[in-house]
Amino acid sequence: MIQLSLTPIKYSLRYLALIIALFVATTSCDEQDEHPLQSGIDQAEIDNFASEEELQTAYDEIDLISVEANESLDDDGSNLGGREQMDPTDRFTRCATITHDKEAMTITIDFGDGCEGPDGKIRSGIIFITYTGRLFIPGSVWTITFRDYTVNRKKVEGTKTITNVSGSISDHVSFNKILEGGKITWPDGTFATREVDKTFTWIRANNPLMDEIHVQGEASGMNRRGVAYNVTIISTVVWKRACRLRGVCIPVQGLKLVERRDHPDVLLDFGDGECDALVTITKNGESKVVEKDCDRMD
Repeated sequence: MIQLSLTPIKYSLRYLALIIALFVATTSCDEQDEHPLQSGIDQAEIDNFASEEELQTAYDEIDLISVEANESLDDDGSNLGGREQMDPTDRFTRCATITHDKEAMTITIDFGDGCEGPDGKIRSGIIFITYTGRLFIPGSVWTITFRDYTVNRKKVEGTKTITNVSGSISDHVSFNKILEGGKITWPDGTFATREVDKTFTWIRANNPLMDEIHVQGEASGMNRRGVAYNVTIISTVVWKRACRLRGVCIPVQGLKLVERRDHPDVLLDFGDGECDALVTITKNGESKVVEKDCDRMD
């Protein structure tokens, strides 16, 4: 694919959302496929992993919230993400108080005692961001932490670090995302944990509709019922924008290995790049092809 220089090109913030919101919008489907809940597993285990899906979604949307905050406060017309202005009514942060200390290179996003975003979720508490440079400059690091931050009364904790690991501004854009001490606590006191170390590479094509996101790395944690798990990407997972626009809510290529305590290992095969919602699940030497109904996701 043809590589494009970032310097002379102004992309919209909504296009940046392809990198970030792609995973927010499809997390439930992706995570459900990380854990093959519909292949001979009972409802109790499906419920176990529902909490882990919520955990992933909450942390993925933090990326977009951070970009919004940076973009909204860059009053000199050149925001940190390199984006044009976004319609304020579409912002997760539209009801938050945002403070930007450019000298200290910090941003505070305060949702107060609670306010409703465009997605209908109620957020409260504070998100803190420190940064070393613009998001699209190689080597830039964003560090995100929380104080009493909740989403629909679920408390979110941990430290998320996003590092631009691109070789140069003319390379495909790559971000390493590390989550440490990730934890969500439900109002009833139950909780789930998550640690993540993944690299997301934006493969830009001459035709933006042909863009892809390539993902490598692993995640681990403990679900709401106390079952430990580890998910390792053993062959690069590929998301295609063209497929997403056609309603395909899962990756279309790549292999993931799911390991859980006291459970057989599971291999997930997302295919050879065709735009379909099929994943082949292999467990105990037996394989089953499952088609995801994206219209019926919670």
